[in-house]
Amino acid sequence: MARMVKEKDPHSWKRKWSRESVELPGDLSKLAGSYKQFLDDCRTERECARSMADRLSGSGFIDLSRPTRAKPSPGRGFFLVNRNREIAFGMVGKRPLVQGTNLIAFHLDSPRLDLKPLPVDGDADTGLGFLRTHYYGGIKKYHWVNIPLSLRGTIHTTDDRIIDVGRDGWTLIIPDLEPHLSKKAQDTRKLMNGITGEELIALAAQGVVDPDSDRPPVTKLILELLNEKYGIGEEDLISSDLCLVPDLPSRDLGFDRSMIAAYGQDDRISGYTALEAVLEKGDPPERWALAVGFDKEEVGSDGPTGARSSFLELLIYRLLEWSGEGNKRKAMNAVLGGTFCISSDVKSGINPSFKGVQDPLNAARLGSGVTITKYTGSGGKYSANDASAEMVHKLRSHLNKENIAWQMQESGRVDEGGGGTVAKFLASRNMDVIDVGIPLLSMHSKYEVSSKADIYMAKMLFSSFLRRFTP
Repeated sequence: MARMVKEKDPHSWKRKWSRESVELPGDLSKLAGSYKQFLDDCRTERECARSMADRLSGSGFIDLSRPTRAKPSPGRGFFLVNRNREIAFGMVGKRPLVQGTNLIAFHLDSPRLDLKPLPVDGDADTGLGFLRTHYYGGIKKYHWVNIPLSLRGTIHTTDDRIIDVGRDGWTLIIPDLEPHLSKKAQDTRKLMNGITGEELIALAAQGVVDPDSDRPPVTKLILELLNEKYGIGEEDLISSDLCLVPDLPSRDLGFDRSMIAAYGQDDRISGYTALEAVLEKGDPPERWALAVGFDKEEVGSDGPTGARSSFLELLIYRLLEWSGEGNKRKAMNAVLGGTFCISSDVKSGINPSFKGVQDPLNAARLGSGVTITKYTGSGGKYSANDASAEMVHKLRSHLNKENIAWQMQESGRVDEGGGGTVAKFLASRNMDVIDVGIPLLSMHSKYEVSSKADIYMAKMLFSSFLRRFTP
């Protein structure tokens, strides 16, 4: 097993990798390769939930949405999908469920460009047709111009068909204004408004120029192409979940190939490592092991698939019935109150060009292991879960015992900004919750950067946490 060395500075308790003293395991390349494939296959929360369910089912895990005669014996795996966009999975523990669970919470959604309900439009003067978008989550809008985009999602048609759209060979792009002509129209704007929301239009076709037309002829061409491909009319687009995501392959990054550049690592990096940990062969867990992948985290965790919904309680009711421990509110409260939850979400790593926005003593560095974040939120710890000293001690002790590289992390300098996770919504259920994550560079961009070493450490942590951690 890889070992850690202590830094020779006053803060010697901080952990880091030392290239001179440690060699990462050979199976790291395999793990990184399968992770990249997962990211390329799963560009939306629907695709993530479906891919995870297929892997779990193929490994013998029980689908709790279907009747089963299987007994909840220790080590037995199970999963449950909610509305095609949220998934929970785990293993039966040796101890009774009412004593609580070890829970990993993550989210499946990532920032993207959603199509408007009626997205097809065109310009009669140029003959160019395009799709209008509404961005989802916190993005820098200028990131999304001049890159290849892929259309993904689902359509529910007038004749009650369900069409899955993905990897259909179409490439779209949002055009920017060339520097030769941008002096007055664009260059004086602030960086965040270099491209506005209404300017995020994706080129979809070119047709005839007809300035006198009430509706540009090219819009008819786009609708005809969509009908030819999917058999749909314009009204069918209203009952669809369609989005544009970067059509860029996940890649190894750097001369040493030590990093990964890919879209959607926030927060599919947590979901992937949690899934690998659950599927890993090993002894049955001491306590019931759970992992839940929520939707809508990037827009506030609302809705029936977000962390604020009652899906977690309904899951626990179902597990209580399955285990024969009843389904009364008192039992469910006991499970929640006895649960130790890792809220796993990515964290901002120090960017060498912008080090001033973070406190170096409390900042995360790529390749230095998983992060412990006592609180998230922003100035004054607003809108945050703040883990107790007892929780930090228990997790820190576990990480040291399991020889897992870790580092403390705070989002940024106090008045620079911040961000939130699903932790506060889970803590409101009276469970112990602490934020743990993997540092990224270029978070919320179309090409985020992670360290392979940190991915391996996350899998080690989740595997040991689910099977051996006892609060």
